[in-house]
Parts: sequence; C-alpha cells; structure tokens
Amino acid sequence: MRLTKKTILLIAIISVISFLALVYYGLSHARGVPVVIEKPERVILEVPFISKDIDLTKGISLPEWETIPSQEVELMYQVMVLPWGKSLVSPVTVRAFHNGEEIYFYMSWKDDSENRNIDVDEFSDAAAIMFPLADEVPPSTIMMGFMGNPGANIWQWKASQDTEYWLKELPETEAYSDFYYPFEEQEVLVVSKEVPRSAVNDLIARGVGTITPKETQNVLGRGLWDKGTWYVVFRRSLKPTDPQLDAAFSPGGGSFLPLPFGTVQRVIGEAESLFQIG
Repeated sequence: MRLTKKTILLIAIISVISFLALVYYGLSHARGVPVVIEKPERVILEVPFISKDIDLTKGISLPEWETIPSQEVELMYQVMVLPWGKSLVSPVTVRAFHNGEEIYFYMSWKDDSENRNIDVDEFSDAAAIMFPLADEVPPSTIMMGFMGNPGANIWQWKASQDTEYWLKELPETEAYSDFYYPFEEQEVLVVSKEVPRSAVNDLIARGVGTITPKETQNVLGRGLWDKGTWYVVFRRSLKPTDPQLDAAFSPGGGSFLPLPFGTVQRVIGEAESLFQIG
C-alpha cells in the first residue's frame, strides 16, 4: 500500500504532537505525581487570662490544662529538605493562657513510643511553635521564617534536651563523642558539648537554612510522655527581652493568636526527621 503525501504529513504531525505530550507529561511529573493542596485555614488560638502559675520544676500540671479552651491543628508534611516524612502526626491539640506576667502554651499529640535518645541520623521527639515577627504573614508557611526580614521567633522543644536539662541525664547514644581532654578527670576545657540552658531552644529564622539560636534564651519548657501521648508546655515572660527578635504579645489588646505549630517524631526503623507543620 502506497501512502500519499497527505497521509505521511498527517502521521508526522500526530507523531510530533504525541512526542511533545509525552515530554510535557514527563517534565510535569519529574518530581512525583502532582497533588491538590488545599489552602490552609487560619487557626485562631484563644489565650485567656487565668490567675495561676505553673512551676515547671514540679511538672507541667496536666489537670490544670483540662478546662482551658483548645484547638486541633492539622499538620502536613515538610517538603523543603530531605529526608521527607513517611508518616504523619496529626492533629496536635494546642492550648494557651497568660497570667498578666507570663504566657504558657500547651501541645499534645499521639505517639506510640517515647524517643528521648539521639544517634547518628536519628532524632529525638520534638515540637515547636513559630511566631511571625511581621504584622502581615500567611496563615501557614513552610518557609521557616517567612522568607526574609524580620523573620520568625521559633520555640523548639526537644525530648533529648528535656532529659538532660530536667532529669540531669545525658541522652543515650551509640555515637562516640569525646567531650574530655585525655588529661582531664572531669570536664574543665569544653570541647564540643554545650550544656543546655533550657529544654527549649529560643531561635530566630528568616528562611530555610537560616535558623539560629538567639544569644538570650528566654523560653522554658517541659515535656511528659504518658500512655502513648506527648504533652509539652512552653513558658515565657509576656514582656520581650528584645522586641526585634522576641515574639510580642499584647494581653488585653488581643487574646487570640494565629500560629504555626510543628512536631518531629522519630519512627523506629527510620533514620529520618519527620518534621510536620500546621
């Protein structure tokens, strides 16, 4: 059968279109199958005035939190850095109150295992709250500081650090670290081990990869794992030490806060950081 020029031209056009369609499909799916991401709703957390103090040296006073209004925050995977998460801790229950001098935040989430130890490529359980330092910010972001000045103030609690600070126990690790010079009977000349000043790291960030500890660590916190659930409480003075770097709160002027929350869960058998945000 002899093909006419018109037929050959039609076959060529169809072949080119098919090739271009395959190239487009391949490029659009090069990083995986696209998914529909719903725009996150702004979660507003009520922060009532309550005339009480929580002495973290004695614990986090779980019964006192039961009557405080709560919000359920749905988390999502972080996709900015490897390794990506394979399981999701969600939702996180959050509460807060202030007593006129200090502000307290509470987070709780389900976790079948209590992971306080660290190792090579393994992280302890952790949780964080990110406070935007700018007035107008997105309701939720994964950009670790809203991409530029003035950034965000992040309060990061770590279970390993909690153990060391409150229980005075060094987290167990199989990774070898020599924190002593050979001639020292006890540590006199610090080599690489920094003694934590709190179970919470008070941080500043202005984008991915810029997270930095602040010179002044103003936040205290403590965690408790009980029957498959983590409970973590943060505490800080209402008055910021440095207004440019510390989250600012205005009791009386507004008792509601829109905040991103996050957790890190170490999954047994997976040496990876499962950081999730909401």
